[in-house]
Amino acid sequence: MEYKQMIKNAFIYFRKPYKLNDFQFTAKTLSVKKDTYSLCKIKQLHVRKLSLKDNIVNMVSWALVLSAVTWAFVPQFGFLTFPFCILFAFLFWKKYEIKAEFLATDETGDYWVSIAIGYTDDDFEVFKKVKLQYQQSKLEVI
Repeated sequence: MEYKQMIKNAFIYFRKPYKLNDFQFTAKTLSVKKDTYSLCKIKQLHVRKLSLKDNIVNMVSWALVLSAVTWAFVPQFGFLTFPFCILFAFLFWKKYEIKAEFLATDETGDYWVSIAIGYTDDDFEVFKKVKLQYQQSKLEVI
């Protein structure tokens, strides 16, 4: 079973599954692999399971943008780019994500940023544990 999971991760998702130690909390920061976020700017974390609609909207959006750019610079390949991009987007089908709501720094308001995207059920469990750690760290500050 482990061999099949390893093949699946290597050839389909091109990413290693997240582990709990990929997320590091310090007194002032949250680090996700090589990215660092200031805890004082994060309002809350949200873990969610992405739906079919979320993935289809993402696929079609990217395909439209890429085919429009191709059409603008190389018109003879513009028509072929859209179906190719749709097929290619299936390789990047996302299942889970953890998002952070950041406090507004100007008049645009608070905004959400995806800080990690997961493809396996193990990733989802790790994301839930990270959210719990974040909530506990916020309670300790108060």
